[in-house]
Amino acid sequence: MPITVGAYTRISDDGEGDAKGVARQKSDTFSLCALRRWKPVLYEENDTSAYRREVRREAFEQMLSDLESGVIQGVAVYNLDRLARQPRDLERLIDIYDRRPGLVFATLEGDINLANSDGRTMARVMVAFANKSSADTGRRIKRKQLELASEGKFHGGRIPWGWQADGVTVDPKAKEEILKGHQALLEGARVADIRADWEKRGIAPLNRHGERYKSKGDQVAKRLYHHTVVRVLTNPALAGVKVYNGEVVRGEDGQPIRAAWKPICSQGQLDAVVATLEERKGPARHIARRYLLSGIATCGGCASPLRGSTRKHRDKVRQYAVYQCDTHGGGCGKITRVAEPIEELVIALTLEEEKRRLGAPEVAPGWTREGELQLCLKEIDELHAAKKAREISVSSLIRSLRPLEEERDRLLAEKRRLEAAAIQQEAMEIEGRDAFDALPLDTQRAMILKTVQAVIVHPAKARGARFDPSLIEPVPAD
Repeated sequence: MPITVGAYTRISDDGEGDAKGVARQKSDTFSLCALRRWKPVLYEENDTSAYRREVRREAFEQMLSDLESGVIQGVAVYNLDRLARQPRDLERLIDIYDRRPGLVFATLEGDINLANSDGRTMARVMVAFANKSSADTGRRIKRKQLELASEGKFHGGRIPWGWQADGVTVDPKAKEEILKGHQALLEGARVADIRADWEKRGIAPLNRHGERYKSKGDQVAKRLYHHTVVRVLTNPALAGVKVYNGEVVRGEDGQPIRAAWKPICSQGQLDAVVATLEERKGPARHIARRYLLSGIATCGGCASPLRGSTRKHRDKVRQYAVYQCDTHGGGCGKITRVAEPIEELVIALTLEEEKRRLGAPEVAPGWTREGELQLCLKEIDELHAAKKAREISVSSLIRSLRPLEEERDRLLAEKRRLEAAAIQQEAMEIEGRDAFDALPLDTQRAMILKTVQAVIVHPAKARGARFDPSLIEPVPAD
């Protein structure tokens, strides 16, 4: 009676996604089992690393469990490095062969007897060399990736959500969702609100195969995690900045490397979103001071974001806000400017642009055709009264009523349209500075970002010099 063995197949990277590599291993391993008169049971793992410690190989674990319990009486594998590339995995297999004498083991490159010390030593040496090969390959890949990252190029791995498969061209639908998410956060929405909306509408980042995660019926995305949404909306790549291993890649001049792909938003907008989320963190978020131009004001010397802070007047009682280039954040530390005049300048520019953007026509204080409408309604009432008094027939009523009702409907539609325009203008238009000040801070910043993507603050000519508006350079929004 033939014994049953586990035929284990594995390939680390199935770039094409067609599983042809494991299929070839299966064919050859099954042929080996047929020569030995063994009955093979397949344990297959496609696109799965045996070198990375954080990867759990489910089929491998199941095979060890079946080997331990006696479901299978041995293992057949194409090559030993398909089975293990970490010495600890090999030792777990050896322990089972120690506890269960009589187990068989075979590979296409030659038999290795895991039941004696010579075979185990050979297996350990082979796995050690396979481990070193993987480590060397990983080091070369990382070096190449770092070189590509330093050039602002895509260096492999998962393409961030927002771009198409080439890693350069922007995905217009994803861009729309990301920008809507930014706007919602700046206007006070929670990450949980955006996550729930994305789950409901089936919006989700791409997996490593360029597919969207879907649930049954292919209608709704699987559950999204809070950190996934935050990562998508705060990815530095959105502003066209290259990131490697979670860190912004900088050139020899200390400035961020600009990426080869097309940005989805401005750096100012991304900084504002990040600042908004940071201010919501931690138990002290309710008392933390927040600043209007956080993530928007930029140092004219080194292009780093300016940080808002508070200082005391000479009287040691009153306080005032400043924007400064922070050396702890990688800045040059050469700019510290009083916040109020800069904010006033930006607010004035925003209010002016908002009025221009609305472009709503002036609505007359009164509707001039009210008399025509009332006369039309009166004639309609008189016709109905005449029919009720049997002074006219039904056919005469219909013939006379139809043009009057059409005229009435036109007049009412025109009246409603003008009233709606007046209400909309009243709701949307900012009536001066007082109305702007009444808005939540996130809404104020969202309005500013419609007008500018950044505000560059250039160094003053002399310490303590008067405020010079020409040193404030608003960068128009795209």
